[in-house]
Amino acid sequence: MKSLLLSLGLTLGAGGLYALCYPSFLGQGWFPLLLIALPFFLWRLEVAPTFKSTLLHIFFFNLGLNIIGYYWIPHTLREFGQLPYIISIFLGACFALILQPHWWLYAIWKRHRPEFSWHSRKGTLLTAFVMTLLERYFPQQFPSYVGSPWLHLAPYLGLTPIFGVVGFSFMTYWVAIETYTQLALKKFRIFVWIIFTLFVFLNSLFPLKEKYSDKTLPVRVVQANIGNFLKVQSEHGDQNSYDSIRLKYENLSMVDNGFYPKLIIWPETAHPNTFFGYETSVEDTFKRIEEKTKAELLIGGYEQDPTKSPMDFIESVFNSSILISNGKIKSSYHKNILIPFGETLPFGPFNSKIVSIVPAVSLFARGNGTPLMETKDKIRFVTPICYEILESNYMRELLNQWNGNHLIINHTNDSWYGNTAEPFQHLFLSSWRAMEFKLPVIRSTNTGITSVIYPDGSESKRLDINQEGILDLSVPLGSGKGTIYQTYGIVPVLVLFLILFSMTWIKERSISIKKN
Repeated sequence: MKSLLLSLGLTLGAGGLYALCYPSFLGQGWFPLLLIALPFFLWRLEVAPTFKSTLLHIFFFNLGLNIIGYYWIPHTLREFGQLPYIISIFLGACFALILQPHWWLYAIWKRHRPEFSWHSRKGTLLTAFVMTLLERYFPQQFPSYVGSPWLHLAPYLGLTPIFGVVGFSFMTYWVAIETYTQLALKKFRIFVWIIFTLFVFLNSLFPLKEKYSDKTLPVRVVQANIGNFLKVQSEHGDQNSYDSIRLKYENLSMVDNGFYPKLIIWPETAHPNTFFGYETSVEDTFKRIEEKTKAELLIGGYEQDPTKSPMDFIESVFNSSILISNGKIKSSYHKNILIPFGETLPFGPFNSKIVSIVPAVSLFARGNGTPLMETKDKIRFVTPICYEILESNYMRELLNQWNGNHLIINHTNDSWYGNTAEPFQHLFLSSWRAMEFKLPVIRSTNTGITSVIYPDGSESKRLDINQEGILDLSVPLGSGKGTIYQTYGIVPVLVLFLILFSMTWIKERSISIKKN
């Protein structure tokens, strides 16, 4: 029992150490910790004597990750759900069960995997690939990948447009498994270290570039720093709150400083009133801004499902990105991936009752498909909302529906998280989309962090947390050509795995023949 408790305690610490690879309350994160925490955790999973013990180690690892990395969850539950502090703490701890659900599937795989020499070179490669697939295709609440901390090495990540972050996850899993396996067997196997060194060398040999074309788009990104109380009051019909928000966005959008934007961008759900499709009579606010700036507007707002009654607010309003041009709605995108317990609930007919008890929870309608977003100058872009940008697979789908995209615009409202590490984590993980697709990512947020992430992983000047202002930038556009990763997804990683597996099989076979 003492040995189990010690093992669980160390695994808890490994989870906390793993969290420190990412931005946290202790700083921006440290990449080398990844190659310490992950091998230790995987070793404890491998030597766990029972299925129950495996599950306990997964829970304690996730709990350590939760305490250090996601300490902001209880704060958000209090702010968003207006829950008592002790209940928020308890529910925050429960998130350890769902933060990294692919590990639970790995426990099942470990229990039922076929008889095989899993400590062999082929076995470690196969295990790494299985882990990569589970991480890749099993949904997460706050999508992150084991390969994500490699971002600290940007721009020396030249293979990203080929493999995406999933390729770095695969390599990380393989090295981590080989590390504990070689220590356990007391046997040095040089092949993995040669490939790992070559992988790092190739990434650094072809560093990512900040821009991939000479065309630019002058944009003005507005960060009004609207507090949650004022925002909710305006959405519930308070005219004074609405006027206060409208005036702030209008005045910031029309600042006369000698910069002439062609596109003005507002953050997620910035406009309190609801739109009703392409026939909506656009408010005078937008007409005045267009007339003064000669720019188009891309705003985060609400749009009513035309198939439902305007008086029905339960799962009939979309969280939307709306492009306004020449005084009319030109195009609108509806958020497809809704945040559980924030934007949707899984309780069917009981949802409306729960919302009446916890009014801060929204019940949005789920969007479907991607309309064409294009400026007057034929500059094409996609507009993922909030955490949608963290779903690498989904972003591929968005970009592949319309070819020739030049940038990504991400509407976000991180105000619910307060002055915590969450906005920095959100920014950190979003950076991978810029590198994977060779496209700049414009992050438009309500309370920060607003900035532009360039395709080499670097960042423009920013509007920080709780800062009110505008960000005027001429953003270098992407070339409009899809990357290998955008086109083929995980296929390049599969090819890499098959090549390495074949090389290992040939080597082991030749050794066996020599012995015989």
